[in-house]
Amino acid sequence: MNALCLPDHLTPLLMHLEPLLAAADKYQLGEPVSVGWSESAVVDMEVGGCTFAVAFNPAEPVAMGYDVRDQWIAPYPAVADMQRKVAATPNLVVCGLPTDSGCVDMWHHNGEARAVYCHHAGASEPQRAMLLAALALDYPLEDAVTLARAHARGYLETHANGYGEVSWPVARALFPRPLTANHPEVQALGWTSTEVAVAPFAPMNREQMALYPVVDTAQWVETLLALDVKLTQLRIKDPTAPDLAEQVDRVIQAGEQHQAQVFINDYWQLAIAHRAYGVHLGQEDLETADLAAIQQAGLRLGLSTHGYYEILRAAEFAPSYIALGHIFPTTTKEMPSKPQGLSRLALYQKLIGEAFPTVAIGGIDLERAERVWRTGITSVAVVRAVTQAADPAQAVVAFNQILTPRPSQQD
Repeated sequence: MNALCLPDHLTPLLMHLEPLLAAADKYQLGEPVSVGWSESAVVDMEVGGCTFAVAFNPAEPVAMGYDVRDQWIAPYPAVADMQRKVAATPNLVVCGLPTDSGCVDMWHHNGEARAVYCHHAGASEPQRAMLLAALALDYPLEDAVTLARAHARGYLETHANGYGEVSWPVARALFPRPLTANHPEVQALGWTSTEVAVAPFAPMNREQMALYPVVDTAQWVETLLALDVKLTQLRIKDPTAPDLAEQVDRVIQAGEQHQAQVFINDYWQLAIAHRAYGVHLGQEDLETADLAAIQQAGLRLGLSTHGYYEILRAAEFAPSYIALGHIFPTTTKEMPSKPQGLSRLALYQKLIGEAFPTVAIGGIDLERAERVWRTGITSVAVVRAVTQAADPAQAVVAFNQILTPRPSQQD
């Protein structure tokens, strides 16, 4: 069980924390959280066996934990100045920094600052409560900050008359937008973006999106396409493989022959050179890959995400699909994030809605596929469930029997 201990001066947050933790328990979003009292001046937390503190506007530096700054007196710091400060201060978290037309939330990520922005901040105590609740539920900091702002905005709307129910934020309209090169106000705010702006990517054929095998050889791609699989991905982990370009070219030609949607993982330069249908990239690639070149070449783009912030960040670039993962523990790839589970997956799907096709990935086998499909996602990515099956052809048939078109797809 995780633990969250409040100091005396933050006891008013209890009325907001308890309904949030009850909602999290209802949705099965994480381990149970006990709420107690701290003898110190900070919020003491124990999550997954690790202890840390959260201090709101502390007079002294926080040794182990987060220094949250969320009280502002005019004249307010400039966004650009605060961006530099957060980039240089790993434990600094900025919430509700006022701007001319909204507010910015900011945090440190691998030597740089990241931020979300919205035009109205919402209520301050619910924002603090959700920040603490999300951290106690073992959400990463970026998701905790993003959820906190969404809840603060939703709380203000539902309690406009002084009373309302507290629920987990779901509607995308409540969530702030990440500050990226594609944000229309990024220059006016003075935010320095490490990405480049890019036009929307070509759309997918959703009718061919259900089973999505991810395999590591051109031979596997050709075998699957011969079994009438219409969506697949070549993921070769070794960039020095001597036949890498040859395998990429083979799968692209095979995809054209079978009129299938074949994606190349990571190697976007080869994908462009060989005129691939699409390329799949990770979050880190948003800052290094030439997205404009990929878009201008007419390639589709799939983006990996691992939580609320990354989903919203991916949406800013209007990809062809958004991958959600990893859902269950997996041994096919070393993951920096933790398994999301079905409950979080369902909420991510509600957040995205019909805006983009979605792909669930990570540890999904035949036994789990039906439960994953019921969350409403567009496609299920599988790896070992097909490549290590005793009869791959029968495995494809079995998956197709589960991943059947929904009523809205049949109209």
